[in-house]
Amino acid sequence: MPAPLETGRLIPGPTQDPRLSGAAVEVIDSLTSTNDELVRRLAEGPEGAPGHLHALLTEHQTAGRGRRDRTWTTPRGSSAIVSFAVLPAREDAARPTLPPESLHWLTLLLALAVRGAIREQTGLPAELKWPNDLLVGGRKIAGILARAAHDAAGRLGVVVGVGVNTGLRPEDLPSEAATSLLIEAGGEVDRTELLIGVIERFRRLVADFEAAGGSVLTATPGAPALLETVRGALDTLGRRVRVQRSEGQPDLIGLAQDVDADGALVVRADDGELVAVSVGDVVHLRPESGTWGPGAGAEGPTAPDAASPAPRAETEGGRP
Repeated sequence: MPAPLETGRLIPGPTQDPRLSGAAVEVIDSLTSTNDELVRRLAEGPEGAPGHLHALLTEHQTAGRGRRDRTWTTPRGSSAIVSFAVLPAREDAARPTLPPESLHWLTLLLALAVRGAIREQTGLPAELKWPNDLLVGGRKIAGILARAAHDAAGRLGVVVGVGVNTGLRPEDLPSEAATSLLIEAGGEVDRTELLIGVIERFRRLVADFEAAGGSVLTATPGAPALLETVRGALDTLGRRVRVQRSEGQPDLIGLAQDVDADGALVVRADDGELVAVSVGDVVHLRPESGTWGPGAGAEGPTAPDAASPAPRAETEGGRP
């Protein structure tokens, strides 16, 4: 049985880890969905409504869903699950607010935070797969999903969450296309430490993005432009891919060359056409055969929810 989360290190109080100083973190033993819970509280506010960057964690999620509304359940304590409420600043707030057209980038901000936390704690070469997955060794280890959320005053925000496979054994996985930190690292990983790393990084990345005015092209003191950071972390670039587009459209096969300033994946199709893909499930292909690669279309790790997309962010395999 995996070790339980060390709640005292996470939630505000005298024993909270100093890296989370000032962070609103909440741990609930069991929930249907951390994303659903935050969306509900925002809509019902102001009493009990979460604040900006409120982090909600759970030991066990009973009704998690992945892309295309696929259900995904895991044994208790075998995943690291957290969702964040990202809210617009009030007019009198000191912090800058993110313009609505930038909110779809929050999925990749969280992906970068998870990537950094996994790499620091385990040394594993976690990488991003466009638009919302993380891979280790070509296999899916984490999935990120976002939902548009409105507070009681009708202001638009986003709830974005991640589920990382931490303690799943080979027999727990749905296919060979998925993996876990237990399998890849060869031993149990401290979920509390991992989540502290994710929360700390996500808060810093959001603050930098706010300081840049929601621009992915603008660097801030001590932080490069977001677009360049994403390009450097995206394992999809330089690979042959199959893009499964919306119903009625044929699959697109070609070389993934870039991510543009709108978050679209730029693919050089086999017929030479350059196509910017905003929505689609991306499959990494084996270069030697053109067949589906290890992470292709994997029913990925526990995700908090996928009921509805974030603004301009079709979380069912769409724009980040």
